[in-house]
Amino acid sequence: MTTRPSEESCTTVVIGRDAEIERLAAVASRTAAGHGAVVLVQGEPGVGKTSLLDAVRVRCVAMGLHIRLGAAREQQQTVPFAALLSWLDVDHDTDTPAADPILDHIEAWCATGPLALIMDDVHWADRSSVSVLQRLCARIRDLPLLLLLGARPQPQDSAFAALSAELVARRATLIRLGGLADAAAAKLVSQIVCAAPGPRLLREVAGASGNPRYITELVVALLREQAITTVADTAEITEAVAGQRPSTTLAQAISRRLDFLPRRTWNVLAAAAALGPVVDVPELASVLNRPLLDVWGVVSDAMVTGLLELVDSEVIFRHELVRRVVSDQLPATVRGRLLRRTGEVLQASNAPIERIAHYLAVADYELDHASIDWLVAVADELAFRAPELAVRLLRRATTAAEADNPQLIRLYIGALLRSGRSAEAEAEVRGALSTRPEFRDDIEMRWLLAQACQARGRMADAVEVVETALRTMDLEVEAAGRFQGMYAVHSLFLERFDVAEWAGRKAISLGKSSADPRSMGYGLTAVGALRYTRGDLAEALELSTRIPIVSTDGSGPDQFDPYALRAHCLIELDRLTDAEDVLEQAIAHNRRSHGVYLSSNLVAKARLYLLDGRWDDAVAECSVSTGAPDVLGYSTVARAMAALIGIHRGTFLPDVDSIPIPDDLAGSTGYAHLHLWAQALAHEAHGHPDLALKLLVDAHQRLADGLAAATLYYIFPDIARLAADLGDRDAALSVAAGANELAARQPTASRSGTALLCRGLVERDSDSLLAAAQAFQRSGRPFYEAQAHENAAVLLAAQGRDLDARRSLDSAIGIYSRLGASWDTARTDARLRRYGLRRGVRGRRNRPKSGWAALTDTERKVAALVAEGCSNSGIAAQMFLSRRTVQSHVSKILGKLELRSRREIPASVPHT
Repeated sequence: MTTRPSEESCTTVVIGRDAEIERLAAVASRTAAGHGAVVLVQGEPGVGKTSLLDAVRVRCVAMGLHIRLGAAREQQQTVPFAALLSWLDVDHDTDTPAADPILDHIEAWCATGPLALIMDDVHWADRSSVSVLQRLCARIRDLPLLLLLGARPQPQDSAFAALSAELVARRATLIRLGGLADAAAAKLVSQIVCAAPGPRLLREVAGASGNPRYITELVVALLREQAITTVADTAEITEAVAGQRPSTTLAQAISRRLDFLPRRTWNVLAAAAALGPVVDVPELASVLNRPLLDVWGVVSDAMVTGLLELVDSEVIFRHELVRRVVSDQLPATVRGRLLRRTGEVLQASNAPIERIAHYLAVADYELDHASIDWLVAVADELAFRAPELAVRLLRRATTAAEADNPQLIRLYIGALLRSGRSAEAEAEVRGALSTRPEFRDDIEMRWLLAQACQARGRMADAVEVVETALRTMDLEVEAAGRFQGMYAVHSLFLERFDVAEWAGRKAISLGKSSADPRSMGYGLTAVGALRYTRGDLAEALELSTRIPIVSTDGSGPDQFDPYALRAHCLIELDRLTDAEDVLEQAIAHNRRSHGVYLSSNLVAKARLYLLDGRWDDAVAECSVSTGAPDVLGYSTVARAMAALIGIHRGTFLPDVDSIPIPDDLAGSTGYAHLHLWAQALAHEAHGHPDLALKLLVDAHQRLADGLAAATLYYIFPDIARLAADLGDRDAALSVAAGANELAARQPTASRSGTALLCRGLVERDSDSLLAAAQAFQRSGRPFYEAQAHENAAVLLAAQGRDLDARRSLDSAIGIYSRLGASWDTARTDARLRRYGLRRGVRGRRNRPKSGWAALTDTERKVAALVAEGCSNSGIAAQMFLSRRTVQSHVSKILGKLELRSRREIPASVPHT
């Protein structure tokens, strides 16, 4: 008996992906237990990424995970945060999204229970969404969150490439979906035809290379043409049919599938496909100039046939591949006119400018005068909301044959700056200045050139441009104020403080007379930063509150941060909660505007967390900072700060020369002491406190009058401690004088605490040290509070006041333990051991005589360091023990573990 299967006779399920599903389910199970993870599923179009994600979603629901589904879309690549908004149920046309509120949403969801965030087609994600995903990856270990991403391989977009690199660096789970194995492909064909496929049918299907969608489309097309027959439970195609289709393409198969469509349906669908994956019925009706109900009837018919579907209240093409094939049926000239017509219709209807710009950008035709006029009118706003889209359109407009418009060139360069493409912006502006006479005396072009130099971190070049403009050009008051303001800020970064003071005051004056907020903003920033650097925090804070909030509405590409100075002042005034709030605003502002100060604010946030004891958060912010665009040298600062925390925690004992060396950029100059501080502690950890003290004293003397002066006192407690232990009274007196001077200028709790600590060690006054601990506690700086208690314990023990010494010792160790500062704990124990003062024994009594449980806490630490490959001398330096003591511990470890050689210890250390 011979039968012909129908295309409706069977349904397709997820086939050949059992291993991937179980692997993902295992990750989801760990997330359900509270362990965050990131998974990237990669594969070509149609290979089954979406089906796999959906299958895993079902497993996640069964495990009790909350689910948020989303997908990025190609037509929204230039719309900031569009991809993430698919998780949030927010209309991006009406709301103004920002990175930090989105992250807050996600953390709030995680607070209610384990969560799976699933996003398909991440390769289409906009840059803002990719940036947030990178930040989310840095936090994910601390959240009960499974971040499951689907994407095509080898994306060309640099933003997604950065996310891919982040995932690789964090060893995220990567699942690469290839084509189905032959057996799975045969099973899929069998499911479609409800019979075992014959050899000729399988050879035909092999041309699809295991792609499930290709296989499905091809087999269904053969079924529709009645080219497959079933004999004795075997589905086969005839030799003649196979011979006619040795190289049948998928496009031909899909085209054959669509032959049944009525002509009116085909025409409407072809137009809809050319406009994008989402079918906006009213918009399509306007573009085609057809009655709305007629168009809706066609769309409804297409939904019934399965070509279109309704997803989240939007009509979309079910398969992107089908949409592309349908769109390609239109001649290129027709597609271009259709896109042009769409842009005109949207302009007339006052649609969102991003949508209008999208159609103007994808249409392959020269922009007419009306479109150029529209573009000039909205360019600044478009560059702020969708900078890459603005760049594409403005580039086309500037190269149009009849578009010899200087304003277009200025707008194009401004859009390049907005999109973070400062090198291109500088090349364009220099080219225009050198080849076009009309720009030689153009003030705005000089301003853009200075902005481009600043955006590339070349402050000296920016100063040269500004000085030339001020000296040679006839500037009106407003322009003169802006140039003087920029001159002041850049002179500050170059540590030309007298020039910065004069130019800053001049900018403020000119800004007042011309009512120009940018001039005043630059001037107030420069003068306020000078006050901050010199320690006059109250005056600096007052100046920072007068800085206008400018450049937040898309009015220009100015590299200006109206929040940063206030945040820095609040940190140094010990108002850490307020400072964190302002830093969030500063970070959001710089992310929106591609500001050069993004990495600066991320480092400031890490510094705040370093001070208030949130060291895990500090390390996370350092990681984010090193991955952020950085032209000012802050990534080196971030790595030095992370190294500091690692040394204190005993998790990082670097060679001194391996600590990142700062360059002469503004960021490194302002934090020049951090690198030296990390080097000094590394010297001390290697058993060379004399070298550590010498390095810190030199830093104090050399940096006291520069940009680093505002936070240089962070190193004072270590200078005072080392000087006291080594008997270097000159160093102790010098740092105490510096601390007193700083506290007299602004007596904050933290600066007063620093002065009390240094004075207490010089005068050997335990009361001053205890008062320092109280001051640091008021300031919210627990690590410094612990240092004060540690030093007090040493002095009290030396005076024979063991009870008081033990009380301070317990306070210090308690704080160090909460911070995870094991290196500082070991140092404290070593300093007190010389006075015979030891902490009370903790832990279980009746310890076993052999095995890992028989080891003391100290012996376990030594064993772990031996397992890491450390020598006895290295362990001695790290744990503040003598080499002989370390050797004694190693001998006891060998005895308790019944080993013959230290080389056997690594195999006996439990793996956690």
